[in-house]
Amino acid sequence: MSLIELLVALAVLAILGSLGVPSYQRWVRDTRIRNATESVQNALRYARTQAAQLGTNVRFEFTNTTDASWTVCVLNGATGCTGTGATTLQSFNAAGGASNVKVNVGTSIGTLTTQLTSGITTDIGITFTSLGRPLSYSGTTDLKRIDTSAQAGDRWLVTTVAAGGMVHVCDPQLSLATSPQGCATL
Repeated sequence: MSLIELLVALAVLAILGSLGVPSYQRWVRDTRIRNATESVQNALRYARTQAAQLGTNVRFEFTNTTDASWTVCVLNGATGCTGTGATTLQSFNAAGGASNVKVNVGTSIGTLTTQLTSGITTDIGITFTSLGRPLSYSGTTDLKRIDTSAQAGDRWLVTTVAAGGMVHVCDPQLSLATSPQGCATL
């Protein structure tokens, strides 16, 4: 192989590589969104399961107003996971695979195809009873919906908590009629 052939091969490889960078960046961003969403979904399910197994109130609560960091705790008379008497069962710091992800929360389900814009407020979360149900689902302070998106992007995933305690994740850009990952039209 001559030097010219080697340079041509390297040039072709460089062009093909530069064409793949945008899709690779999107893949990384979408993976971070999925990681953060699944982390929150698993934490909500863990809190619900622990409430039923321990026979007491267990709370899922966001611990940071800028990312998807959370804590699951047994309340033991406290009103939040940072209160006196609360026992932490599990916590997550979003600095790893869920970094650069924006989390918006809602105290009502709303229209799933419209992205939430309200960020995380201090100590927002949801408490599950020993029956695995939200403690006060009809209230306006308990978390019912979580939207996870990139800091700058159009893709987001929606996590909802139903009145019976079921946790569901869906993609609002897909229709439930055509994909099991899609969101139902409410």
